[in-house]
Parts: sequence; structure tokens; C-alpha cells
Amino acid sequence: MTVELRQLTMLDEKAFFEGMKEWKVDELSWYTFAWRDGMSFSQMLEILKKEKAGIDIAPDRVPHTMLYGFMDGKIIGRVSVRHELNERLRHRGGHIGYSVAEKFRNKGYATDMARQALDYCKSLGLQSIMVTCSDSNTPSWKVIERFGGKLEDRVWNDEDNEMIRRYWITL
Repeated sequence: MTVELRQLTMLDEKAFFEGMKEWKVDELSWYTFAWRDGMSFSQMLEILKKEKAGIDIAPDRVPHTMLYGFMDGKIIGRVSVRHELNERLRHRGGHIGYSVAEKFRNKGYATDMARQALDYCKSLGLQSIMVTCSDSNTPSWKVIERFGGKLEDRVWNDEDNEMIRRYWITL
């Protein structure tokens, strides 16, 4: 079964808040960068629209598109596609950041979402992209390598206190 990877619409409000519950054990940024307590869903969608267009984004951010993975009407994961890189993203983050809720892991969904995200990157005109992951996150680097990711290097990340793998994928 294929994951439907797409941007959120107003019709996804219930699925978004239900999906958020799946990230209770993780940092909320693995699910959403835009939503904050007290914010309406429509306000969040407006922020996502502006972030995609590069309007009113924080100085340390770049234009990006947030895509959510749906299975049977439920959100199982998300992918942030950064349209360009800044220094921070060159070190940790890259063009694509993805996450799958714990109970949906090890079922091939990350691979399906990554494949679709790579197609989205092509549609942006990107010819090669950087993808990073924790050195200890074997499932993630296996997904990256499955799509032709070439390991550039491994670097220490002081912020997360861990070794990071940095890959390049030619599109």
C-alpha cells in the first residue's frame, strides 16, 4: 500500500491533531515546526504557506514545504523538503527531513515517503540533495542509501551530541 504524501488542507484538521498524539514520546518538531499551543489549524496552514513561499521566515530558516504521509486517512509521518540549504542545514538537516510515528516504523513507509519527496525535490528543480541522519539511526541511513545516497562524511553535532552522517543524492 502506498503512502499518500501531500500538503495539508483544511479538511485534514482532525487527522493532524489525531496524528500529533502519535508523537507524544518524541520531540514535537519531529511532527510539526509550525503549530503552537493555542493556534488554530487555519493559522498553522497560513504559516506553512508562507514558509513554502519564503515569506516571514525566521533568519535561521529557509523556504520549505511540509508534506504529511497519510495511510487510510491517518497521518503516519511527515517530510520537510527544504528548497535550499543554509550553513546550519549543510551541517545537520539537509534538503529532506523525515519522520515516521513509532508505531508505523519498519513497514516501508519511510522508503515510500522518501521516494515521493525525491520526486518533489526534482519538481523544485533541484539536481542533487543533501540528507543527514544520526550515525546510530541504521534504518534511516539504509533508506538514504537505497536511493543512491553517497556518504560525504561523518561529523560531530554538538547540538544533538551525536555523530551525523551526511549524504548526497543525485536526482
